[in-house]
Amino acid sequence: MKKKGRKWMTVICSVIGIFVLAIIGILLYYNKAFAEALDITAEMDKEGDDYYFHGDSNIGFIIFSGAKTDDRAYAYLAKLLHDNGHTAVIPKQLFHMSLFGTNHGLEIMASHPEIEKWILIGHSLGGMPVSRIAAAKPDQLIGVAYLATFVSVDLSDLDISAIRITAENDGIMNNEYMERYDDNLPENSVSIMLEGANHQGFAAYKSSSGRDGEATISWQEQNERSIQLILDFFDEQIRETASK
Repeated sequence: MKKKGRKWMTVICSVIGIFVLAIIGILLYYNKAFAEALDITAEMDKEGDDYYFHGDSNIGFIIFSGAKTDDRAYAYLAKLLHDNGHTAVIPKQLFHMSLFGTNHGLEIMASHPEIEKWILIGHSLGGMPVSRIAAAKPDQLIGVAYLATFVSVDLSDLDISAIRITAENDGIMNNEYMERYDDNLPENSVSIMLEGANHQGFAAYKSSSGRDGEATISWQEQNERSIQLILDFFDEQIRETASK
């Protein structure tokens, strides 16, 4: 009986060990950023673990990454915003899960009173924290930009603006699923689909899932077109805020 007891204890410990290792693997795994994005990140300032391009305007952007994606994969988006004179922040996310980044986003906003208004950008599941922040602090925002994601919180009664950009060849975020949440968009909102784009092309990484559709434009072009759409959409409000 004692031998059988030890045998079962060994089996149980082995199963627990495999389970723990699997959890650790899931927590530590993430989609790596391309070398081009890492080079840009090296030019950014760091405040704590967050990456910054400090601009001259009183407008700030915070970019929330998709789930299990290297935060640095969004460096080119940040550079494009900075090239237009704005501050751009990429928050470091615990275990690369921006889903839980709401409080950290609020902390970033509170720690930079020189920024008159913010525009939040969320890619994929990064749309969840930007929706929550918008609901909590609408008076501090010009608006929100959603990249291949859905509006998880009802923002329909808020005096902010929103642009949602989707990808024609997105194989990860289902368009029908996103459309279920259309009623949550603010009244002043617009939805635009990028032809030739895919899900991962909103940043600079290669998804290991293999589920994404094939893009017919480069990730650089997709980044550039996305930022131009965002800046054009918010242009009037940015100018009004900058003149204060």
